[in-house]
Amino acid sequence: MSAVLDTNALIYDTFEDSAFHEEARSLLDELERWVVPAIVVYEYVWVLIELGVAVDDVAYKVREYVCSPKAELVFGGAAGILAALSMVERERLSLARFNDKVVLAVAKQRRCPLLTFDRRMRAQAARLGVDLLPKRYPATR
Repeated sequence: MSAVLDTNALIYDTFEDSAFHEEARSLLDELERWVVPAIVVYEYVWVLIELGVAVDDVAYKVREYVCSPKAELVFGGAAGILAALSMVERERLSLARFNDKVVLAVAKQRRCPLLTFDRRMRAQAARLGVDLLPKRYPATR
């Protein structure tokens, strides 16, 4: 099975002391293909920078994800960007929500489930008819 990855799936997989680490790791291991929107990689890097992770460690982790045989890095193209902008306009949202909409647009275009632990993103995906992983929102420790 393939799934589009949200940034938080990578963050939870990266940090062993994170709330959903085991769930993220397990789901990533089970998937045959990771559809990784480029914006997710950028967000992942920004989060690690904000957390003060050393550049060498960030580079190592990014390479680990994007060079994995499971990874398919996607850029969404003009159609993805326009779909995301359309969602922002239609829902009268702040452009701060644009990145999430790009990820959702990729999931919708690819007809792939979305792997995310973000409750708001899960609700948006459900409204768009995008399947979700995990199937049920996991309880925190």
